[in-house]
Amino acid sequence: MPLDKMTNVEDYQKTHESIILHIKGMPACCILDDDFFGDNKKIHHVTLRGFLNKDEKNGLLFGFTLNILIDKQNLKYVIYPNDEFIESLIFTEKIFIISKNFEIKLSFLVHTDQFVKTKSEFNKFQEMMS
Repeated sequence: MPLDKMTNVEDYQKTHESIILHIKGMPACCILDDDFFGDNKKIHHVTLRGFLNKDEKNGLLFGFTLNILIDKQNLKYVIYPNDEFIESLIFTEKIFIISKNFEIKLSFLVHTDQFVKTKSEFNKFQEMMS
């Protein structure tokens, strides 16, 4: 979502870090969590929404908000992922939320037809963008 379309810019300030871990030798997109997920908490709903922010210095920045409804508590994550995170997401279409102790708290698939599926397609896409 462009900055001029945002009603409240504060809602899109970064709240969590994205990192890449390797699971069985494959890079995995992870979000470092403050450990909101207790043993008895039930996840009711998850939404993921991407947006673009225009920055004077850095140009367009891709980010996303992730909302999770857990036992009537709405958790909101705002992430500006790095290139490695985006590349991993393109190929795995999966995001993990992990605790500071590196325990997997939640994982989910991102179903979309917007991602390229092969490395050669990804290389062509990168050439087009540069």
